[in-house]
Amino acid sequence: MIREVKIVITCATLLFLWTNSLHGQPTLTLKQCIELALNDNRSVHNADLDVRAARTKTKETRASALPQATASASLTDNLAIPVVMLPGEIVGLPGEMIPAELGVPYEAGISLQLNQVIFNPALFAGIKAARSAEELAELKLRMTKEQLIYDVASVYFDILHGERQLKSVADNIDLQDSVYAKTELRVKDDLAREIDLNRIRVNISSLKVRKENLRIAVEQRKRYLQVLTGMSLDEDFSTDDSILTGIDFPKRGTYGETLPLQKTELVALQRQKRLNELESKATRMQYLPALLFVASGTYQFQSEQFRLGDKDSWFGSAFIGLRLNIPIFDGSAKRHTIKQIKLRDMQLDNDIRHTEQSVRMERDNALSELTVSYESIRLQEENLRLAEKTREQSRMLYEEGLYTVTDLLQTEYSLREAQTAHISEIIRYKKAELNLIKAEGKLVENYEL
Repeated sequence: MIREVKIVITCATLLFLWTNSLHGQPTLTLKQCIELALNDNRSVHNADLDVRAARTKTKETRASALPQATASASLTDNLAIPVVMLPGEIVGLPGEMIPAELGVPYEAGISLQLNQVIFNPALFAGIKAARSAEELAELKLRMTKEQLIYDVASVYFDILHGERQLKSVADNIDLQDSVYAKTELRVKDDLAREIDLNRIRVNISSLKVRKENLRIAVEQRKRYLQVLTGMSLDEDFSTDDSILTGIDFPKRGTYGETLPLQKTELVALQRQKRLNELESKATRMQYLPALLFVASGTYQFQSEQFRLGDKDSWFGSAFIGLRLNIPIFDGSAKRHTIKQIKLRDMQLDNDIRHTEQSVRMERDNALSELTVSYESIRLQEENLRLAEKTREQSRMLYEEGLYTVTDLLQTEYSLREAQTAHISEIIRYKKAELNLIKAEGKLVENYEL
């Protein structure tokens, strides 16, 4: 049912993009990009196939506990009937050995055998291990989704960062062109020096170079996003920067006070440890006997003549019983298998301790960066307002001849720096928020539609 819902959502998203493309360049939100990636990315598809394979493996293991029935048929022409030596006493020739053929030239048979496990501890433990392996595959699928969501969100923020910078540079070029035009007129009227005009021209050239570099960087990030989402590289799109608004102060209580034990990587390691325990138990259970119920029925033809329709040449037999398989010695193979599992378990203990420390570090670092970034955004907003005000005042003073080109260019440079710092701080905040959500193992809940 969930798969069908995802297909419907993906089709709706693609229809939305196609409809928008008819009216111009489509706009993709972050959640739309994530939805496309989750449904089209190769890594997610492979992880989903691993889950389905694990489920099939569980069913295969469980099938071993169900009744096992086999049927067979045979037809034999004994070209040379085996001969055995019998004592002559049975035919009145004591002291002699008499050769006798054992069997008939033609034999045929139909048989049916049935086995049912009654008690097999190793099999029952193996079923539990298969189910645990299935759960581990589901966790790995979730980890794949989380990493994909993180990659898509990161590159989406990078694109927004580059586009904001690109817009800022483009606006500055327009303003510089306006100043250049006015300065050019003033030079003709001998109200300004030609060196001032040249300095503005150099500044415009530098801005154009920066604009081109930013454009290329944005295009590269867009192509990477297209690869992640499965879109065609020939299909262009625009982003939705509304996600950069609504910056709220991060309260520690919002994200919890303790170590997020539900982090997917940590849960997966713990599940792997549980799987090792079940595999070790299943191996130890192989030392115990196994009890099976067996039943067999045979209908056999034996005759000197090849006449299968002769009812007198057909003979039936059947039996039921119990079979007890008792392991005695396997060359210490199971003991060495258990040792290998124990060594892997020790490695897992080290990985779990390291992952717990890493998760705590990532969470605390992200929360600290989130708090610092929020305060920095407030300061950068104030700096941006002051830089914009100073720039407008400088332009007015320059047009009145009370400001030099050097002073004007310096205020323009300060404005660009303030704009860059402001958008960079917002992106830093959003990425810190993304890192915090990842550290707490909530990426799928926060970003998946």
